[in-house]
Amino acid sequence: MLAYLIRRVLIAIPVLLGILAMTFILVHMLPGDPATVMLTPEELQGNPEFLEMRRAELGLDRPLPVQYVAWLGELLDGNLGQSFHRKVPVTEMLGPRVMPTVILSGSGVLMALLFGVPIGIAAALRQNTKFDYASGVGSMLSISVPTFFQGLMAIYVFSIWLGWLPSGGMRTLGSPETTFDLVKHLILPAGVLSAVLMGPYVRYTRQSLLDVLRLDHVTTARAKGVPHMGVVVKHAFRNSLIPLTTVLAVQIPALLAGTVIIEFVFTWPGMGRLVIEGINTRDYPVILAVVMITAVLVLFFNFVADATAAILDPRIRI
Repeated sequence: MLAYLIRRVLIAIPVLLGILAMTFILVHMLPGDPATVMLTPEELQGNPEFLEMRRAELGLDRPLPVQYVAWLGELLDGNLGQSFHRKVPVTEMLGPRVMPTVILSGSGVLMALLFGVPIGIAAALRQNTKFDYASGVGSMLSISVPTFFQGLMAIYVFSIWLGWLPSGGMRTLGSPETTFDLVKHLILPAGVLSAVLMGPYVRYTRQSLLDVLRLDHVTTARAKGVPHMGVVVKHAFRNSLIPLTTVLAVQIPALLAGTVIIEFVFTWPGMGRLVIEGINTRDYPVILAVVMITAVLVLFFNFVADATAAILDPRIRI
């Protein structure tokens, strides 16, 4: 088991370096120049030397490999760089944004699991019934309908039409910061996020459980007279969790990308909105920092998925 986990860690290191290199190149290939965003049209037209001076201040006049090595060196020192646009360390910009994104992502995943997994189990146990077909249609709709459209429809129905919930933000301006107020603002964005995630959870849980229920050891348990629910709980459900844990581990870090749209629609002050601001202003350090965090999370949760799968099914260790 330990050798298997060490091998997975060693594989992740070059993968991370490759992701960072590709990201660094692609970010610097974005249309536009950070220096032009920081200068007024009068400065650009009146004295073109301002542009070169600004590029030199930002270190963009150096060859790309030199910039990449310098950026990696700062990473090793625990420094994510300084924002081109705001002139402050990127860590100071990320600090207040991390917790709102964690709250939104965690709530969305939790709601999706609480509803998606039981629906998937019920659909598998009631295969080819109306409930099964309805769950399949609902899952496909949650996957197919764009996230921004779901968000806008949720705002129209629950905020504008019914007036039950606030349409955006994380707090009510001018009111005390209470847990109840936070929950009111969280319900809509977390609900939309859980609706997007719930479709895959329902389908994977259903199909995985059906596959396990057809295996020989499950058939043997039934032949020995084990009750139906005992077969499902003791013999089938644990093995059916392996594909679900893999999907969950991959989706958790991907939420950082998925919440970009939701945070923008609901004006949620998380990392997603910070990425949009960084792209609009060509703030390379901010974009690279968020992508690096996402890449580390992807590799970490893939490692967690491999470890969990190895625990659930010892054959994987071989």
